[in-house]
Amino acid sequence: MSMYIGITGGIGSGKTAVSAYLRSLGETVICADETARLVVAPGEEGSAAVRELFGPSFFNSDGTLNRSKLAAEVFEDDHKRKLLEDALHPIIIRSMFAQAEDTAGRVFFDAALLIQSRMHLRMDYTWLVVADTAVRIARIISRDHMAEALIRSRMDAQLSDERMLPYADDVIDNNGDLTALHQQIDSLLEKPIYREDTI
Repeated sequence: MSMYIGITGGIGSGKTAVSAYLRSLGETVICADETARLVVAPGEEGSAAVRELFGPSFFNSDGTLNRSKLAAEVFEDDHKRKLLEDALHPIIIRSMFAQAEDTAGRVFFDAALLIQSRMHLRMDYTWLVVADTAVRIARIISRDHMAEALIRSRMDAQLSDERMLPYADDVIDNNGDLTALHQQIDSLLEKPIYREDTI
């Protein structure tokens, strides 16, 4: 049997750090961002969907998707963002669950839009990763060198922590360092409901 655990949180909250640590422990993690890159690779279903919606100008000469150009386009336009999400999310979700097939034990699904896409309905449990807005902005600027105005617009396009909180079985506070984060994850994995020997 398998146990599906969703990991969600806003941009800059630290979902990637949570997933990286889980993987270092040997856990199975299926990441929406990684899957999104797979489904828009040249010749894949997602690539064809994006090309049909937005045209060839959003693709590089080698056929790969220009992700930064597309992101800048859709995050400035709610209608275009919804068109993209409606086209790609079903493809991404199908691929994520296909990757989880025949995997016993705990399977973690890392997805910023876990709740918006209703993936949480297929999870046994959901973890919400949170951090203060200032901490998140500083992380993203350091990591991606993105302008603060653009960061805030992307935050505004996502559900707030307050709106996601009712869907969470556990909350991970990621305002501290990696040691504090890892200690919280270790404690969660020892909770009876998450122990693999209870599956």
